[in-house]
Amino acid sequence: MRRFLYQNVYYHPRVAEVNERACEMLRKVFEAYVIDPDRLDEAATKRIEKEGLHRTVCDYIAGMTDRYLLDEHARLSEFGPKIHY
Repeated sequence: MRRFLYQNVYYHPRVAEVNERACEMLRKVFEAYVIDPDRLDEAATKRIEKEGLHRTVCDYIAGMTDRYLLDEHARLSEFGPKIHY
């Protein structure tokens, strides 16, 4: 059963493609926030000095729902600093 799941579900090419796109999206949103930290909310912005920019951005993204990440990626791609593909 375990082998079947790994071959047909976890590592299926379509699943791998979705995972790749999700990782790329996370990377692009991370990059956009590091380039322009003012895009973070006020609470996150206040933590930058104490925790550092990269840690703050990581924590901020970790708290996002999937839907919020998708929406934020679309928003940043459309209006923000150009996210390079």
